[in-house]
Amino acid sequence: MKLNTVVEHVKKILIEWPILATYLALWFLSITFYDRATLHLHERPDLIAYGLALLEAVLLSKFLVTAQMVVPYGFVFNPNFKITFYLAIIVRTTLASLVVLMLRYLDAGVRGLVKHQGFIESMKDFCQGDVDQILSFLFLYWMVVLPYITYRFILHIAVDADLVSLLISKRSQNKSGL
Repeated sequence: MKLNTVVEHVKKILIEWPILATYLALWFLSITFYDRATLHLHERPDLIAYGLALLEAVLLSKFLVTAQMVVPYGFVFNPNFKITFYLAIIVRTTLASLVVLMLRYLDAGVRGLVKHQGFIESMKDFCQGDVDQILSFLFLYWMVVLPYITYRFILHIAVDADLVSLLISKRSQNKSGL
């Protein structure tokens, strides 16, 4: 790979990272606010929870951008077969959601440390150990990450074509097999 190509690739990623971090921060802050409201935690604002939500957004965006560098979107699927496109989106979204869930476990441990409780005990107490609640978080994060990853795959397919014209073209005109 030529140096100019690498520099251009790194420049694109450095532009994309703050945009993705902002998108995820809005989601994670909303989820934290909703979680605190449903648990009726109104006695005082917990800035640590919101700070950790921002940190999770930055870490996940870094993970997604790094994953994009290491395993580009075109590496995973064959554009001639429609099923590989959908399968690649599902696999990448699921992996990203599992990373978010791991970050939430670490978040619970850090909150425990700040409140002078044990790190491991706080992680075990995440969602009170309720598997249904943990799975609901996993699916919620899956839904948060899905639009971004789908967008990135569509951009990869569009390559140099105008994305708007690709999205409004009729299926018979589309040569990519989707």
